Amino acid sequence: MDQSDDELVRAVAAGDERAFRHLVDRHGPKLRAIAGQFLDAGEADDAVQDALIRFWRQAGRFDSEKAALSTWLYRIVVNRCIDIRRQRFRWPWSPVDEAEDQPSADVGAERVLAGVETFRHVATVIAGLPARQRMALMLATAGDRTAEDIAALLGVSRAAAEQLIARARRNIRAAMREPTHGSD
Repeated sequence: MDQSDDELVRAVAAGDERAFRHLVDRHGPKLRAIAGQFLDAGEADDAVQDALIRFWRQAGRFDSEKAALSTWLYRIVVNRCIDIRRQRFRWPWSPVDEAEDQPSADVGAERVLAGVETFRHVATVIAGLPARQRMALMLATAGDRTAEDIAALLGVSRAAAEQLIARARRNIRAAMREPTHGSD
């Protein structure tokens, strides 16, 4: 099908399953890639499936004057990722629990262990950020997206997206200045 997204959306709104499958083939891999940045594989698949089911049910409400279909779908997926993260209270970047805590004979071993501890602390701080700040920061860093992209994905203004990123970075800097518990 060489139809535009708008034409396919109208067909989906009328109940055309072939048009829906075509849009899933067209946008599904990118949606999965976005969800995979924030959730483990199973949760990412669930988020995309939930978003596509919502799209199927609400295709008639899509307004191409307000946003591109891809932006609308990405926003649904990002919101679903936030919901899943809130429900599970887990962070997708687990601290390096498997890191070797035994000192080695290597001259740089102390530095390596200090780096592992710093990474653990940063991961814990990021995990403690409010969901929207964490998501905006992840999109800005791991997702390498612009403020406009992040705003569209989170359903906020560009200024609000920039504020979320700035607040997240400020919160991380402040937490990193605090002494860690258990250090000498």
